[in-house]
Amino acid sequence: MGKQYAILRVQKCKGAEIGAMQYHNDREPGKHTNPDIDQSRTRLNREMCPHADYEGEIQSRIDAGYKGTRKVRKDAVRLVEGIVTASPEFFEGASAEEVMDFFEDALGFCREEFGESNLVHFTVHMDEETPHAHFGFVPLKDGKLSWKGFFPDKAALGAMQDRFYGRVGALYGLSRGEKRLEGQPARRHKSVAEYKAESRRVQAELNEKAEQLEAAREELASTRAQLAECRLQVEGFAARFERIKAELAQIAECLSVHGFLGSFKAKLAEFAENPICKAALAAGRDFMTARDGRRAEKVLVNGAREKVVEMEGLSREMGEWSLLDEVGDMRGARRELDGHEAPARPIGQER
Repeated sequence: MGKQYAILRVQKCKGAEIGAMQYHNDREPGKHTNPDIDQSRTRLNREMCPHADYEGEIQSRIDAGYKGTRKVRKDAVRLVEGIVTASPEFFEGASAEEVMDFFEDALGFCREEFGESNLVHFTVHMDEETPHAHFGFVPLKDGKLSWKGFFPDKAALGAMQDRFYGRVGALYGLSRGEKRLEGQPARRHKSVAEYKAESRRVQAELNEKAEQLEAAREELASTRAQLAECRLQVEGFAARFERIKAELAQIAECLSVHGFLGSFKAKLAEFAENPICKAALAAGRDFMTARDGRRAEKVLVNGAREKVVEMEGLSREMGEWSLLDEVGDMRGARRELDGHEAPARPIGQER
């Protein structure tokens, strides 16, 4: 049997890719494009680092550990996503306990290497051809959010893989992938090729989900804009309704004292900000005779009818009478105004 290798790879993850990554890792309900997923074995998957929403977990860790003075950029690398696995032959010859021990040790390595407070998830997938674990951590170091803080160059990546081999791979008799010399083409092993094939499949799924998430976000933003516009329109309808209702109430209060010229004039003056009351005050002139009172009364009655018509027009504009709580009262007011006659007792001075 040939060499069996320990494998650990990392990649940057940002933007909509984060939500898509959680969709894949947590096997969220929906269509997964990876044909290697055996749903009958998904129950064997294990989450070794309990988490909720990736975005929320990431933001929580940034809020707790980021010390920079500048706001975190939208295109910043907020999550480093990695994969841990080994050659297929290793898992074929290992017991279930040995497999989980391997991933437990890999989790311990990730906690020590990247910081336990930075770790967002460590998800073991047993429902694909070769067992593997996806892990993710927020690249926070010394209060800075930076991929280069952990991996400033390729040499740093190689050194990290050396440490993984020494602290995990070697414990299980696994080999470290052979390093290539400067200018030498990359050596390809079966396990690495398998990883790359899986990585391409996952990346295709991530790209698809990222596009779906972006489309959903755009639709949500459009819906919010429409809701804001509707809210403004409803508020406008409500303001117009309240204004008409207040003006009708003032007119009704003036009509209630129309039989007493002095009080009638004083009440019209009190509501002079109401255009109809102001016009009635002008029509009544000095309010010295019954004729003055009738002229003012006529202006009020005609104005009230116009307001009721305006109220009905507002109702039609809104498209549904039930949106106005007091439409029934306004209809009753119109019937009362239509039947309004000159007062039974003559208009005269106050007694």
